[in-house]
Amino acid sequence: MFLTVNGFAYMRADYRLSWRMFRIVPKVLYWYVTSLGKLLRNLVPHWRDESLPAYLATIEHWRSIDLATAPDEHLLAGVRALAIADAIYWFNVTMVIAAAKITDGLLNRFLTSRFVPGELTSGVFLRGFPSKTLQAQRDLEVIARRIGITDPLRELVVATPAEELLDALRRQPAGASMRQAALLEDLQQYFDQYGHQIYTLDFVQPTQSEDPLPVLLSLKALVKDGGYDTPARQASMANERETCVQETLNALGPLRRWLFKKLLGWAQDYGPHREEALFYMGAGWPTLRRLAFELGRRLVEAGTLATPGAVFYLETAELEAACTARNAGQACPELGQEAADRQALREARMQLHPPGMVPEKSRWKIGPFDLSAWETQKRNADDSDTLEGFAVSPGKVTGAATVILSPTDFAQMKPDTILVCPTTTPAWTPLFTQALGLVTDIGGILAHGSIVAREYGIPAVMGTGNATQRIVSGQRIAVDGDTGTVTLLE
Repeated sequence: MFLTVNGFAYMRADYRLSWRMFRIVPKVLYWYVTSLGKLLRNLVPHWRDESLPAYLATIEHWRSIDLATAPDEHLLAGVRALAIADAIYWFNVTMVIAAAKITDGLLNRFLTSRFVPGELTSGVFLRGFPSKTLQAQRDLEVIARRIGITDPLRELVVATPAEELLDALRRQPAGASMRQAALLEDLQQYFDQYGHQIYTLDFVQPTQSEDPLPVLLSLKALVKDGGYDTPARQASMANERETCVQETLNALGPLRRWLFKKLLGWAQDYGPHREEALFYMGAGWPTLRRLAFELGRRLVEAGTLATPGAVFYLETAELEAACTARNAGQACPELGQEAADRQALREARMQLHPPGMVPEKSRWKIGPFDLSAWETQKRNADDSDTLEGFAVSPGKVTGAATVILSPTDFAQMKPDTILVCPTTTPAWTPLFTQALGLVTDIGGILAHGSIVAREYGIPAVMGTGNATQRIVSGQRIAVDGDTGTVTLLE
């Protein structure tokens, strides 16, 4: 079972050990030996050729309906259909993620063992690959270059706070420049292609196109700097990767060389697909939210809800009752109060630190099998000045930290500081252009932040568990992406 709590996804699995379970272990092992290879080979084709097209087809179906004429029940049916389609897609994505994580973990275990000389990690071999995330950055850089060649437009973008930029561009007199209109069109095309990206796994939260602040912050930084070239950086990363592959092969004997090539091939087969699959997470949310807000607007007019967004805090049966009452010309103010109470409770709970596991002090152990190595958080003491995490992007950096707890804090991101946050999704990527390094509470070698940090060439340590609780903005810290440690210097 998958649960979403405060925007974070948790998987619930109940195990009851019994003698019957031990009797079926041989059958399970036999299935793994005979069927696992076929399953792994089919994961990516199933996601690419079946799961993703089905998800996109559902989105297209509900995107085409006429909001003005659709009955309330049809709007609600669309919200439910899109939520279910997203959940099904998420399940298939987790299978791709699992394959990527397992193959990466096997490669990393081999590289960090005594069988391989040096201090290598799998992250060195999983960078320099194309992705939708990097393509989005390339497209934003093209827009920044167009701004840079026009001095008045460049001055406007640099001088205007990011949260006011779109309004400032729209307010410019029509004769001021056709370039303003062209820039707005460029940004609209950007958001049409990439704006579905989500900040958390909770469709109550706006998507990137609805809350474009990170993109606008990144655009301003690109216009100010000008010294960016994602294609060149990616080519350099790919060259470094291939050089490291060859050096590692030369340092190993025949048996270890064969094993390294096998593990490397598996990891590089699945790793890039993980980021591609995640890019489409939440693709249905812009349409879902459009349907939901239309339904919420109608319930506001009926006197049931105080705001259209309150619709997200009612359950299906309650929404059905509200729609029935509206069609009869009646209001259900008690449902509006229920929605308001739930929203207040959710906002209060958003202040809680998300645990790596529920219950918080439990361990990922099944009988004699200890799987804690696959957890996504280390367990650091609350008074330690050295935090241990996962070394996910090589390099070392010392600097001031900027702590960003949620999308509402994005405007506080300071250029040339170390980004410290609970975790990241693809929609957080624009903040990386301003970061010297990355530290997170949650995540491992194949988390989104790990992949992007490697592509941006910034040191990163993920999965510290309590970095956002121990570090404050402005505090100087040292990030060691080679050993996976974060040192609090002040």
